[in-house]
Amino acid sequence: MGETKLFINDLLRIEVSEDTDCIKVKWTGKSINRRPSTFITPILVNAVNRSSDCNKRLILDFRKLDYMNSSTITPIIKVLERAKRGTNHITVLYQESLRWQDLTFSALEIFQTKDQRVEIKGSL
Repeated sequence: MGETKLFINDLLRIEVSEDTDCIKVKWTGKSINRRPSTFITPILVNAVNRSSDCNKRLILDFRKLDYMNSSTITPIIKVLERAKRGTNHITVLYQESLRWQDLTFSALEIFQTKDQRVEIKGSL
């Protein structure tokens, strides 16, 4: 418990930490890679599997992310699609006051479930 792993690719930093009730994946910097899936997908798949195995909520926190290109959303959508069909509990956090984040992440609300297993939450 309490272990934090840091993954860095160009200007993007992804920090994965785990506590007693959740696994947090915190995104900072800029995702500018043309094929970010090769970097992002293994991190997300591992986090999703771990959250499933341990029955913990997975929190994807984008609030400190400065920028991401359109290619970056694909692996995120795949994780949300999988979660919506499965039993995972996932929360996506984003910064509503940043226009690009609001546009990008509010569009992901289509993946929200009525039982709140999948939540998309904007904060000011």
